[in-house]
Amino acid sequence: MKLETIELLLLIAAIVAMLARRVHVPYSIGLVAAGIALALLPFTPSIELTKQLVFTTLLPPLIFEAAFQLRWRELKKDLPVILTLATVGVLLSAAVGYLMLTK
Repeated sequence: MKLETIELLLLIAAIVAMLARRVHVPYSIGLVAAGIALALLPFTPSIELTKQLVFTTLLPPLIFEAAFQLRWRELKKDLPVILTLATVGVLLSAAVGYLMLTK
């Protein structure tokens, strides 16, 4: 990917951040809307969506923004359900992974 393409996408992301604040919309929603709008344009930059790009570039800012916007009182209220589902999910995925590796 060219440096100019990265610079253009960073500029768009900065503009989306400013507009999201002004409109009082979460930044991640603004990024999704901007991504859809960019995908519909005929001169869209071609970017290959790889696992490495998602895990190292796209996911960390989205998780950070979601954690930054988190309401702690609501989290504390729902903490037992969250911990139960997280524990069951981890145990289930570990069991499935173990069963897949032993076959």
